[in-house]
Amino acid sequence: MALELGTLLFNLVNFALLLVVVRWALRKWLLPWLDRRREAEEARMRRAAELEAQAEELRREREEALAAANRRAREIVAQAEAQAQEILRQARAEARAQAQAILAEAEQAAARAQEEALASLRAAYAELVLQGAARVLAREVRPEDHARLLEELTSRVDARLLQ
Repeated sequence: MALELGTLLFNLVNFALLLVVVRWALRKWLLPWLDRRREAEEARMRRAAELEAQAEELRREREEALAAANRRAREIVAQAEAQAQEILRQARAEARAQAQAILAEAEQAAARAQEEALASLRAAYAELVLQGAARVLAREVRPEDHARLLEELTSRVDARLLQ
């Protein structure tokens, strides 16, 4: 039994020495390593929180920029629609003015054509009257008489047409 007691004491002393060595090793190498690792993890967590806050700020700024861009786009569309309406109004006004100018020009052309036709008709009528008068009189009408008679006849025909 003495041998067993000596072995037990030897084992207890070895175990105590082992505990002292392990404790010393833990304090010297393992605890500082664990402290550095814990600090690194805390730093990463702080950095992650900062990045998350930055991401949230960027998201908010992006949403504000998008809302501002949407407002600006609506303003641009409204301005474009207003400009289109103004262009359309101007085009209609120009078309009306051109139509009125064309109509006035056509009326003037018709009036000129009517005047020319009336003048031609008067001249032809006068010529027929003079030829008829020449036959009735059985003589040739001199050019100065012809011009004078034409002038008289034209003035009479004009006077009748104007009445």
